[in-house]
Parts: sequence; structure tokens; C-alpha cells
Amino acid sequence: MIKNINRIAFEFWAGVGSVSDLDDWAEDQLRNENSHPDACELFNLSYEKAEKESIRLACQINNFKVTSEASEEWAKSLLLEYSKKLLNEEIKPIFFCNLVNMFDGAFLGVRDIGEGLAYYPEWLGDLWNCCDWCDESWSLVNSSHLADEVKKYIYKT
Repeated sequence: MIKNINRIAFEFWAGVGSVSDLDDWAEDQLRNENSHPDACELFNLSYEKAEKESIRLACQINNFKVTSEASEEWAKSLLLEYSKKLLNEEIKPIFFCNLVNMFDGAFLGVRDIGEGLAYYPEWLGDLWNCCDWCDESWSLVNSSHLADEVKKYIYKT
């Protein structure tokens, strides 16, 4: 299934984008009668260039915003995916915690809930707190509190 350009841009923003997803989107565009004029220039880009171009196109075509409701749903989906990768030791805690911190920063306070209160993305659970002070030395062995919270997150999702 081909991802839409907003999803591709969001994943690049989150640091987990895929150049092949942008290639697939461009190829699909070229099959359409009303393809985007830049589609033919999106193949074989470096990661950095693909990130820049996907975000530019998403903003241009759809007024893409990182903090949209759709983006929050994608963040939840990515967090679940990367929670499983963390427990399977496919990624390090520092990578996971950077993702948690990015989502916390992006979605904290994005909705007005009245009475001077800031919206907190409840779906993050206590992951932000468990990632506090995370550094390169962390592993699942020496940060069992994080592993425990990730298991809770997976279970409730």
C-alpha cells in the first residue's frame, strides 16, 4: 500500500522516514493523469533530500502540519511499532526515547482543553518520564523501568 505524502513527510520528520516510500509515492503519481510536476525528480534522493522534498510537497499540496490529528494517529502507530522494536532489541533505548521526546514536544498543548490547562497526549502514558535522563549507556537490562512501561504501553494499545 502506498502511503500518502503527509504520512511520508511525518515519518521523515520523526526520523524514521523511508526513501523507498517517497519513490513509491512518486511512481504512483506518474501513473496518474494529473501527477505532481515534481514527481519525476523524486527518485534516488539521499535521505536528507527526500526528507526535505517530502515535507515541502506535503506542505505545498495539503498544508501539512506535524501537529495535526492525523499526525497524532501516525505518532501512536509509530510508537507502537518502535515499542516492539525496542523490546526485540532492534533499536536502542536512546533512539526510542528520542522518539518519545519528539512526540511529547510536538503534541503537548496542541489542543485547547480550557481553564488554562495544557493538553497532554495521554497515549504516551508514562513513557516520557521513563525516558528522562536516557543516554547512550542505557540498555533494556539497566533500564528495566523503561522496558516495563513499554510493555504496559503495548498491552493497552
